[in-house]
Amino acid sequence: MTSVLIVEDNDASRRLVMELLRAAGFNNLSFARNAEEAIDHLQAQNPDVMLLDWGLPGMSGIELVTALRQAALRPDPRFPNPQLPIVMLTARQRAHDVTLARNAGVNEFVIKPFSTSSLLRALSSALVKKRRFVVSENFVGPDRRRRAGLFPGLLRRSEDTQELSILGQRSLGQEINALRGLIRAEGQSGTQLDRDHVNQVVMRLMHTQTVAHDFRMRLIEQATQSLNDYVRLFGEKAEADVLDVHLDALTRLNEIPYADPDEALNIVKHLTALVDKRKANRKVA
Repeated sequence: MTSVLIVEDNDASRRLVMELLRAAGFNNLSFARNAEEAIDHLQAQNPDVMLLDWGLPGMSGIELVTALRQAALRPDPRFPNPQLPIVMLTARQRAHDVTLARNAGVNEFVIKPFSTSSLLRALSSALVKKRRFVVSENFVGPDRRRRAGLFPGLLRRSEDTQELSILGQRSLGQEINALRGLIRAEGQSGTQLDRDHVNQVVMRLMHTQTVAHDFRMRLIEQATQSLNDYVRLFGEKAEADVLDVHLDALTRLNEIPYADPDEALNIVKHLTALVDKRKANRKVA
C-alpha cells in the first residue's frame, strides 16, 4: 500500500489534503507540521512519496528538499532515501519560483488552491512516471528535461502556469460571454436592464457549473480508484501500458470541457472495462 507523508503546517489545509487522498483510496497517510517533524518521519517510516508545503515555519520546504537531495552526494542519516518522490504544494506560481523548485529537486509542483484532479495527477506522476535520477555536483534530483506528452506538469515549462489558469476558466468563460451578449442585446434595444433577470441567469450558471464540477470530480475519483485497485492487485506485475492509460485518462478528464460529460463518462467506462479484462485474464492464467 502506497505510504504518503503530508508536510503542512496549516491544520485546515492538511486535513483537506488528507481527506482528498482518503477519498481517492490512499489510506496509509502520515503527517508532519514542520521540517523537523518530517525528518523524524523520514527516518522512521521511509514513505513512498512526500507532499510538501513550501512555506513551512523554520526550515522551508525548499530547504528541506535541498538537504534531502544532497544526501545522495554526501550520505546523511536523517535522509535514508534521497530519491524520495516529492510533490511541492504552494501558492507561488511565478516562473522564478517554478525554476527554484525544479533546481532544488522537486518532482511535481501543485498550485494552491488546487483541484482534486491536479493533486492526484501530480501524485500519480511522481509515483508512476519516474524520471532518471541525476546525481552531480551541480544538481541532484529527477531529470529536469521533460517531454510535453509524457510530463505535462508545471515543472515542464514556465508557461504551464498560464495554461493551468486557462483550462480552469475556459468553460465558465463561455457562459459569461453568453450572458454578456444578453446584456448587450438588451442595452441596444433601448430597454432597461432587468437586474432580477440577470441575477437569475447568473445563479443558474453557477448552479450548472457546480453540478458539472461535482460530476467531473466523481469521475476523476473513480478513475483514481481504478488505478489504485489495479496497482494493489497486480503489484510489480502491473503493466506500464495500463498505468499510462490511467494517467492519460486523468489528464484528459481534467481537460475536457464540462459541457461534454459523455466523453468523460466514456473514459471512465473504458478504464473499468480495461481493468476488468486484466482481472479476468489473471484468473484464467
